[in-house]
Amino acid sequence: MGQKAAKDNRNQRMDLYRGIAVYGVILIHVLFPGSFGSGVRALARFAVPFFFLTAGYFSLNATPRTLGRRAVRTLAQLLWACLPYLILSLWLAVKWDVGILKWLQSLFTWDNLMGLLAFHNIPFYYAWQLWFLGALFTVYLWWWLLTELSGVRKGGLPYDAFAIAALVLLALHLILGEGVSLAGKELDNQVLRNALLDGLPFFALGCWCAFRRQEIRRLRLPWHYLILGGLALSLIEAKLAGRQELYLGTLVVLAGLMGRCLRYRRAPKGRLSQALQYCGCELTLYIYAVHMLVLALLTMIQ
Repeated sequence: MGQKAAKDNRNQRMDLYRGIAVYGVILIHVLFPGSFGSGVRALARFAVPFFFLTAGYFSLNATPRTLGRRAVRTLAQLLWACLPYLILSLWLAVKWDVGILKWLQSLFTWDNLMGLLAFHNIPFYYAWQLWFLGALFTVYLWWWLLTELSGVRKGGLPYDAFAIAALVLLALHLILGEGVSLAGKELDNQVLRNALLDGLPFFALGCWCAFRRQEIRRLRLPWHYLILGGLALSLIEAKLAGRQELYLGTLVVLAGLMGRCLRYRRAPKGRLSQALQYCGCELTLYIYAVHMLVLALLTMIQ
């Protein structure tokens, strides 16, 4: 009975959008050629931020102990996700005549260490997309520290202030990414794709959405038009600024998605909707962890 009540109380639409988002991540990494590929990647840019956003949503008023458990679980998931990439890397080291011992020695460099600590780069072949799990682990640690310092049991975190700070960080992200690109220069995307400028801001905004969910539900905004408008804006930005980790249109899309999740909890009926909800609820981590491995193997077979 309790499990059925919990299932009925789930936000079906959020599960649906998470299911769509995980396939959006795959579309980003497939690398379709030409303008079509650029458009697909621009439309799918909402995917990874949406996972940070929903992780923050479900962390509202979480105790330090709960956040600590989530951090440990995320780290364990990262380690398990690294295992098949380690095996693939060892095999490729032999196949490409690099040598297993030489490849293992190449892992222990200052560049790899700094890349791991600062940008969550995993130094295995094809494993760079696992930065997300490393960043999520770091975000949980930051949020655990903030809850400890603020005494969450006595009054909670200043979610409104954190939301403002998050918007400032995202504005900095856009300036350093899209703004610098429009000025004719270029900045390495890994500088932007990290816990501080990507994970933590969206996580904080997710907490704020949960904190202000009643007020957001009462808003009579055309959330679906926000989503469509954000997607169109992302396409324009991709044309003007090239490939970026974040677009202004992405933020508009995320606002529309979160608004619809809070305003309309029930998802549309149908088998496709149910399949996406199942993926969003149960399979997102597994799909995210292994999809680059599958894409790599398919490339080698071809």
